[in-house]
Amino acid sequence: MSLALKLQLAEGFREVAPRRCGHRLLWEENGGFRLDETDFAATRDLGHLGGVDCPIAVDTARGLAWAYCCQYRLGVRDYSEIREFDLGTGRTRRLVRLGLHQWAIWLLAHWPDANSLLTLIATDTRAGAIHIRHHLAMIDLQQGSLHLVALPRDAFSPLAACARRHWLIFHGAEGTHHVSFTGRKLRTLPPGGPLGRGGDIHPQKPLALIGGDGLWLWNLEDGSLRRLRERGQYPRWTPDGRGCWFSESSSDLFHFDLETGAEKRLLRIAGNNFTEINYSRPIAADAEGRHLALPLTRLLKTDPNVRETSSMLARLHRLCVVDLEAREAWMSSGYARHLAWW
Repeated sequence: MSLALKLQLAEGFREVAPRRCGHRLLWEENGGFRLDETDFAATRDLGHLGGVDCPIAVDTARGLAWAYCCQYRLGVRDYSEIREFDLGTGRTRRLVRLGLHQWAIWLLAHWPDANSLLTLIATDTRAGAIHIRHHLAMIDLQQGSLHLVALPRDAFSPLAACARRHWLIFHGAEGTHHVSFTGRKLRTLPPGGPLGRGGDIHPQKPLALIGGDGLWLWNLEDGSLRRLRERGQYPRWTPDGRGCWFSESSSDLFHFDLETGAEKRLLRIAGNNFTEINYSRPIAADAEGRHLALPLTRLLKTDPNVRETSSMLARLHRLCVVDLEAREAWMSSGYARHLAWW
């Protein structure tokens, strides 16, 4: 069987060879940190980040990026820190050193108005046993100082951050929580609603999209919740706030117009009989909303005559770029756990 990966695109779109689009991509794969033009002809290796799941933060105006780094090999001196990368020169420096009992996880966002970063710090607080506490950390980019803010109980899985409104959305075992930067819980959706696979806060209005077990619209002002469709994850508002992009699985991309209710599947992997969500990641959009990037995965049996087992499944990973204005899409090999545009 041919281990191929081909795209089935929306009408009017076409698949093309990788090309440069005027923006560059930062991405993390297997702990490695890379900077690429979108033709992927010459990768700049920015070093190794480690195995902890933490996003990439970028200041596009100043050409700076930040990432959490930790040791990834046994027998080597351990460390836990957030580093700053100068994307123009390639130089890097340690911004904040954390204790070896602390990790930055699941959240790293640039807060330009305060010249700061937001991150979620997990701390092992008990000797002799594992007892993890989570704090919202605010890191001053000029001083390199770190300020910890206590979070409400159960606010441990961040879905979205809005620096303009000083809002965060967390998912936990007790529901979905709307929290301020001061750590105050503003609203909670009880269990039974979204499963918390990604989220995004509207660029102008007090609205949030939440994914998992459907696509949900949460009004952060009056608390009302509306389910927009039965399947959906990792929603991302369009810059004009009229619609969103999202996925159903690890092998597709959709657009939903919230004003009309119209939806369009922009792409999917052709002939993918084993759709799953385990390799899905958030969609990365540039500031103009013209270019999107996301990882795609195809699962297929290496031998069609053998009953399906995990050992007989091949996983084909690609990094896909979509130019919505030119109506073109292209792919390169690799799996991007985290993506950001510069």
